[in-house]
Amino acid sequence: MSKLLEIDVNKQLLEILGRFEMQLEKVEDYYFVDGVFPGIVAQAFEMERFENSVVVQLDIHVLLPNQTIVESFVSHASSLEEAIDEAFEQFEVNVMHTLIMAFWDSAKKVENGIGTNQWEINGHQWQAVISNYGYRGDEPLDDIIDDSDDMFIEVEKAIKNLPLDKDIYAIRSVYTNVGDGQKITEVLINNEVFPELEKSISELNWKQTESYYSVRNFVILMKLAP
Repeated sequence: MSKLLEIDVNKQLLEILGRFEMQLEKVEDYYFVDGVFPGIVAQAFEMERFENSVVVQLDIHVLLPNQTIVESFVSHASSLEEAIDEAFEQFEVNVMHTLIMAFWDSAKKVENGIGTNQWEINGHQWQAVISNYGYRGDEPLDDIIDDSDDMFIEVEKAIKNLPLDKDIYAIRSVYTNVGDGQKITEVLINNEVFPELEKSISELNWKQTESYYSVRNFVILMKLAP
C-alpha cells in the first residue's frame, strides 16, 4: 500500500525551477510563477519497499484555471533519497521544459529539444508544445524502434482526430518493456485513459528484448485565440 512521504519534496522542486530564474510565490497549496497560472506542487509516495531498495512515485500537480494536470514518475533505488532524485530527473527530462515553453515566458530558456507546432483541428488553431523523448534503457533509442518518429506520428494523428472541447490538453504517452516479457503502454489525456492511442503505440515495431526500457512523450496542446 502506498503512503505519502513526510519528506518535503517541494524544496527540491523549487530548487530545480530556481535554476531557470523563475520567482515562485506560494498561494495556498501551490507555487505560482509571477503570480499567474499555472500553479505547481509536488508530492511523493512510497509505493513498495524491499530488503535493499524502495519504489517511489513522484506526482507533479499543475493547476490551471479549470483543471489540474498530474504527471507521475516512478523510480526504484536503494534509498528513498536516491529514488526521489531519480524521479525528479525524469521530471526534468520529460516534462519541466515543456511546461516552461508552454506557460512561463519569463523563465531562462535553455537548449532542451522542445518543439512547437501550430495545428488546425476542427477549424481552430492550436499550439502544440512537444517534449523530447524521455528514454530510459541500456541500448540506444534508435536500436529499440525502427524510427523514433513513429511514436510521435501516432500521437499527432490521434490528437488531430479528437473533438477537443477544452482549451488546454496534456497528453502523456509511455511505452515500457519491463524485461520479463511484459509490455505496458500508458496514454493519458488530461489524466484520462486514451485507449485508441494506447493501442496504436503498443503496435509499433518495438524491439523484443529481455532488457528494461521505457520511452515517454509529453505534449501540451493549447487553443489559440481567433
